[in-house]
Amino acid sequence: MGRLVSTWAAVLALALLTGCTAHLFHQHPRLGSLYERSAQAHGPEQHPVIVIPGLTGSRLVDGSSGRVVWGAFSGNYAKPNRPGDARLIALPMRRGAALEELRDGVEPDGVLEKVRVTLFGLPVSLKAYFQILSVLGAGGYRDESLAEADQVDWGDDHYTCFQFDYDWRRDNVENARRLHEFIQEKRAYVREETLKRFGVDPVDLKFDVVAHSMGA
Repeated sequence: MGRLVSTWAAVLALALLTGCTAHLFHQHPRLGSLYERSAQAHGPEQHPVIVIPGLTGSRLVDGSSGRVVWGAFSGNYAKPNRPGDARLIALPMRRGAALEELRDGVEPDGVLEKVRVTLFGLPVSLKAYFQILSVLGAGGYRDESLAEADQVDWGDDHYTCFQFDYDWRRDNVENARRLHEFIQEKRAYVREETLKRFGVDPVDLKFDVVAHSMGA
């Protein structure tokens, strides 16, 4: 009986040691070795991509002061639990005025890449749209606004992925008009770049849209 217990104890200890060792030496795969070739591969047949975030997914900045109204979690950012900051985040209101007349100095300033929440009293930082943009980049759709992650050699000539940031406080019809203008602007840009790089003018150029929640 004593020998049987000793044997099982040895097996359990080995299993635990193996698990701990695997955990200690576990590493995330290096994206560069997996995706560099696809990240640098592109051609005139690719549809450019537009990423549209959902509600609260765009960073908002006060144009006059440069202060981040929504989307920063350190420094001098607006905190909704403060009355003055809450008024800065909210749209201005005026009796009898239509929404399109209610304007302030707050402007969209890029897709939110990180968000911080509190879970069971502990601050938790989550990568919001950063990973979506990174995966698109690994597939050959390089987002021009995304900072280098130093994990993948993206190459220097990608122009096929764009962020559409918008003021999510405002009317969706208004933002849809802005999206139409954005697509027309990027369409002209991609056609010009494709002609310059590949000698091909994609007259019937179409966009693929990657949208989340209200962005759809």
